[in-house]
Amino acid sequence: MYELGRGKWVFVDWTGIDPGYGVAGDGSGAAGVYLPRGVELKVGAPVVERERVIGLDCPWESGETAYATFMEDEGLYRCWYEHGGGLGYAESDDGMTWRKPALGATATNLLSFHYHGASVFKDPTASAAERYKMVGCVWRDGERWVPGAVSPDGLQWTPLPDPILPDQNADTQNIGLYDEVLGQYVLYTRQRDSSTARRGVNRAATADFSRFPPSVPVLVNDPSDPPDWDLYCNGYARWPGAVDAHLMRLSVYKRIADVVEVHLATSRDGHSWHRPEGHMAWIGAARQGLPWQQIYACAGILPTAAGEWSTYIGVTPRGHNDLDGEDTTRSGIAVARVREDGFAHLASEGHGEFWTVPFELQATEIRVNYRARFAGFVRCEIEATARAEADEAERAAAQAAIAGFALEDCDGLTGDEINGVLRWRGGADLSGLRGRMVRLRFQLYRADLYSLRFGYLQ
Repeated sequence: MYELGRGKWVFVDWTGIDPGYGVAGDGSGAAGVYLPRGVELKVGAPVVERERVIGLDCPWESGETAYATFMEDEGLYRCWYEHGGGLGYAESDDGMTWRKPALGATATNLLSFHYHGASVFKDPTASAAERYKMVGCVWRDGERWVPGAVSPDGLQWTPLPDPILPDQNADTQNIGLYDEVLGQYVLYTRQRDSSTARRGVNRAATADFSRFPPSVPVLVNDPSDPPDWDLYCNGYARWPGAVDAHLMRLSVYKRIADVVEVHLATSRDGHSWHRPEGHMAWIGAARQGLPWQQIYACAGILPTAAGEWSTYIGVTPRGHNDLDGEDTTRSGIAVARVREDGFAHLASEGHGEFWTVPFELQATEIRVNYRARFAGFVRCEIEATARAEADEAERAAAQAAIAGFALEDCDGLTGDEINGVLRWRGGADLSGLRGRMVRLRFQLYRADLYSLRFGYLQ
């Protein structure tokens, strides 16, 4: 059950937008209502920086880097990144300039313990001794499994004695998290179906971090995909700050070309996924003209400037199986920048209009993240709607703009704002409408709509 009207709502799909009817369903032949028109879902293209923000430039670093975790932790940006010499650790104040502190007696930034394919997360429910958690992958004597470890600081680690997910064909980065909405630990991991020989993404969830149930597939290559494609790494992240929105920045391995690209997948619930750009890479050598043959999305999304998010990518100039490829010292981690909430959005090239589904208004103000091009604008109307149990009089009064909140009352938004306030005749206060069943009617002209924020006036 998705809850429009609380927190931040983003447009990963058409959920929350009324599909309307072209012909009234009562047999009257009347014209349809709530018809969405002139709007489409679009994916925001990232700006990819060619310069690496973390390079393998220390004597103890070797091979290449593909898997890393980025985290904002009490005002400090932290990174754990894997390479041929082990698991390195770096810190930053801005997410762009990184330092590699000396850890322990070795005077290197290498952790004394790590798993292959490691990712790190912070557990808000754990004791201080187990506040940080790590998941990875192990294969030994023909068996493969997902192990776990715990730490008080993200640097000193204690491995758990038993696999947290036994019998899992996972040999790339697995991503774990504590989902505060579900109250469970969630693991996105690799699967490789023996019948298809192709890689895909599995999911498991549990209340006990030390033992996950068997994972189940949530995303595999589509029948419309070429037959040589693998969904190699999942690159999972919750959409920062949003209600009911999940992302995968999938590393797609094209076996014939021997290249790895990043494709975008979105979901409302973390179970059912779709790839809004189909076969098109979100980040790829061909699309952006990049010098790397392997590109892997790292775990984590960081705010690196006002109105801007950064997603990090492990990059390597050689092909996946090209062991005689270019010098791997050119491997490292680069950054791809997107607008805040800019992974996906609603767009109108000309006149666009849509209605939301009905919801109970509890917020006292609505803010929008939008961009209106030259001569463009965004306007909103608040309409009354009837509850399911409403009587005839209430239904008759519904399906009309609430006085003072019609389109002609709305102070249209122009320009480009991350946090624009919807106002009607100069006022933004919706406290007089709290508890009412409403729907929002939006008119867009030459505009993009990234998110709705339902908040409370201070």
